[in-house]
Amino acid sequence: MILRLSIVERLIVPLAIIAAALLVGVFFRNVVFSYLQKLAKRTKWRFDDVVIEATRSSVILWSLAAGLYVLIETQGLSKNIAEISSKALGVLVIFSVTVVVSNIGTEMVEYYKSVITGLASATSLLKNIIRGTVYSVGILIILDDLHISIAPLLTALGVGGLAIGLGLQETLSNFFSGLQILAARQIQVGNYVRLSTADEGYVEDLNWRATVIRTLSGNHVIVPNKNIANLIVTNYERPLPEISVSMNVGVEYSSDLEKVEVVTVEVARDIQRTVTGAKRDFEPFIRYNQFGDSSIDFSVIMRGNSYVDQYLIKHEFIKRLKARYDKEEISIPFPARTVYMSKGDT
Repeated sequence: MILRLSIVERLIVPLAIIAAALLVGVFFRNVVFSYLQKLAKRTKWRFDDVVIEATRSSVILWSLAAGLYVLIETQGLSKNIAEISSKALGVLVIFSVTVVVSNIGTEMVEYYKSVITGLASATSLLKNIIRGTVYSVGILIILDDLHISIAPLLTALGVGGLAIGLGLQETLSNFFSGLQILAARQIQVGNYVRLSTADEGYVEDLNWRATVIRTLSGNHVIVPNKNIANLIVTNYERPLPEISVSMNVGVEYSSDLEKVEVVTVEVARDIQRTVTGAKRDFEPFIRYNQFGDSSIDFSVIMRGNSYVDQYLIKHEFIKRLKARYDKEEISIPFPARTVYMSKGDT
């Protein structure tokens, strides 16, 4: 009977400690951290929300680890078992903290991506760099906690890194070119760009290997970062996203040019005021530029809010200008040639 009671006592105490640790963890996660989240939402600073949310997911694990540590210290385990168990718990806690810090870093990148338009760091490349750095530091701390010398490891990594670097020159070239693009901040996620290869579209991502461009048709053009660094790139978002929309028009030589100018500007002004994507406060104008073969040619200058807005502006302008010219009896001539024929000897 005494032996059975002793076994029960040895089981009850550990179970009670573990249960208490779990209850404390659940209490902190569901009560304390819920309250902290409400307080954090009242502030304009985003960092406290990110820290609380990332920490909340691991609080039960940390509480359970604390309970297991108390259990190890109070149950009279052998020295070797106690030491191994403590080290295992330490590794678990350090790894969980590493995960939390990594999540905080990547969430802050997402936050700045949403509040700072076109921020270059808001890409998967920087997120991967943050994760890699944090996990590398976490691994070094774990090795130090286990009293494993990292000097031989660093030496081996240096020699192995040299060999790997020689074999992965292409990959490393793309990686460092991506870092260069990030640092220069000349191409950023969300920008509309055109490459000297004639590819164009929105920059959707900049990862460790390539820049992903989404065309207007919805397809992906994947360009290695080193190629991007060597190409001529037109960025339609910098320094301003606005774009000049130029339309070339020609009228008959017999046209009243003053009237043509007045009518054309009225149509262009109506476009600027009513068409989606047109810059409302811009005053359009025309400039006659040449005597063509069959017409007097001029350019109509309008303005859009972004590169893709030009397509709807041109579409509406052509329709409205044609209707207005027909009403005003202004002719847009067909290409014409005058052929002189001389009478030859018959």
